[in-house]
Amino acid sequence: MKRLLTVLALSMLAGAASADELRIGTSADYPPWESVDASGNIIGFDKDVGDEICKRIAATCNWQNQAYDGLLPGLQVGKFDLVISGVSINDERSQKVDFSVAYADAPNAIVTAPGSDAASAKSAADLAKALGKAAIGVQSGSTHEQVIRAHFPDADVRVYDRPDQIADDLVAGRIDAGLMERSAWEPLIKDRGADKLAYAGPLLTSADFPEFGKGQGVAMGKGKTELKTKVDGAVDAMLKDGTVKTIAEKWFGYDISKK
Repeated sequence: MKRLLTVLALSMLAGAASADELRIGTSADYPPWESVDASGNIIGFDKDVGDEICKRIAATCNWQNQAYDGLLPGLQVGKFDLVISGVSINDERSQKVDFSVAYADAPNAIVTAPGSDAASAKSAADLAKALGKAAIGVQSGSTHEQVIRAHFPDADVRVYDRPDQIADDLVAGRIDAGLMERSAWEPLIKDRGADKLAYAGPLLTSADFPEFGKGQGVAMGKGKTELKTKVDGAVDAMLKDGTVKTIAEKWFGYDISKK
């Protein structure tokens, strides 16, 4: 009987420990949001935000690198407890997973080769008209893919696993334009040269296309009320005390925290 009680006690302790261990899914191919350094460690804005959330809710977090289009499906089947990967909160995704309050709100940009007709576009509608039947690169499973498919009806949508592939194909002339967050374009343009890649038209937000959603949030499984309450509390506190702003300025050089 004593042995049985000991086993039960150990089992309860293991259950309590596992309750404080969270598996975080991310797609570490989107610097400065998240990437892998020379030592194989995940680094970036989202990594720092996630680590701070874990610290504030007293959880041990295990980061797992996964292709972006597999993140939310993985969350739905229980592979992850949280997804922190610059995921924009929109109505379509909110039907499948729950989100924390938004911690960031990043603008998006179309990039083309220098001299494109789209360079002088003054509005989102102008961009769609100027690009017409252009081949436009987007990351698979992203809100950028949703926007191009919904609002650029004549475009030839090209889907990629990673942002750097979009930039490389644009430089090589295999596509005419690409759409992603402005912050993700910045290191790609710096690396490849402003003589090869140029911003076209205005920055784009949810005011232009509702698919961009309500900012970036932490995704979690439906109905995880206790977990959501903890994460929401941590994010709210980090926004109020300026922690997210400080982390953003470290990685982007400017503030993208949710206002």
